[in-house]
Amino acid sequence: MPETSFDIPAMQTQDDADAVMFELQDLPCVNQAAVDLGKCRAWVSHTAMIAAEDIALALLEAGYETQIAA
Repeated sequence: MPETSFDIPAMQTQDDADAVMFELQDLPCVNQAAVDLGKCRAWVSHTAMIAAEDIALALLEAGYETQIAA
């Protein structure tokens, strides 16, 4: 199962972290998700039926610009 981390600089408050988590959990094919507010990072375990770029696009549409972490 693919695992992808995302850097989300705009995630500055607990409300932001909650909103990001809500978006990630609402996506199809996402099995698990976690956010680290201190590091402005999210981690997602997902099936191959959703690409990391699609997850990043969903976060962008929710107002959180993100980059796939190396």
